[in-house]
Amino acid sequence: MTSLHKRNEERTHEENQERAFIAASHRGDRSIEARMESARKASEVHKKRTGKSLKITEDDVRNEEMYREVDPEEDAKYQQYHREVIGEPPRPQGRSAPYNETRAKK
Repeated sequence: MTSLHKRNEERTHEENQERAFIAASHRGDRSIEARMESARKASEVHKKRTGKSLKITEDDVRNEEMYREVDPEEDAKYQQYHREVIGEPPRPQGRSAPYNETRAKK
């Protein structure tokens, strides 16, 4: 058995779900809203698996970019620094906030 086949057998259900949601978020034949929802679901599954969300922006989804993990500790330090220096929380980059910020507003 090749290592590729062995790895596929070892992948968990959650890993497969995350990969499927990411693939769906990159499908150009779907609306941007549907693609964003798939990316948010991928972030949700990733957070369950790893404890870290994925940073999801509309620009990243539209351009089929790789999603980066949001390190909660680094993000908290950045938020605190920004509040101390500028006096207000930083604005999200791109056209959409990271998944957790978007979810909190609903």
